[in-house]
Amino acid sequence: MKVIGMVLTLISTTSIGYLMAMKFRARRWIIKSFITALNILKIEITYSRTPLERAFKKVASSSDKLVSELFYKASFYLGEQIGLTAAEAWEKGLKEWDRGYLTKEDKEILIAFGNSLGSSDVENQEKNFNMTLDLLKRQLDFAEEEGRRNEKLYNNLGFLLGLAIVILFL
Repeated sequence: MKVIGMVLTLISTTSIGYLMAMKFRARRWIIKSFITALNILKIEITYSRTPLERAFKKVASSSDKLVSELFYKASFYLGEQIGLTAAEAWEKGLKEWDRGYLTKEDKEILIAFGNSLGSSDVENQEKNFNMTLDLLKRQLDFAEEEGRRNEKLYNNLGFLLGLAIVILFL
């Protein structure tokens, strides 16, 4: 019985460490998905001249499942005829979508992007897209560096903590 308890302890602490490390991978995946989705939105707005509500829907249908919900929500709020601007619809969708994996800086970049949506001409929109994409790429670099440092740490820490608890059982 004691052996089963030790094995379960080791498995559970290792799993907890793995789950904590997975947050770093999820953040990178979400940022990459946003970069891809914003590139699609940029093409829809700047080159195809698609109205913003329809552009959001197109991006939602062709982007990763993790971020498509945000674009669906923003499209819904923009088309709902309740008087929301594009920036307000984007921010409301972003707040409802939030998965908890993005940092404060990541969210600020996305909110700042939304603040200029639909409020300027196509050239300025393209500049906003380029600036946002550059900032997200920089955040992705930071996330990859942070992941390299911390993923192994949390994986090993979970296992070692479990091992320490097992040793205390002996």
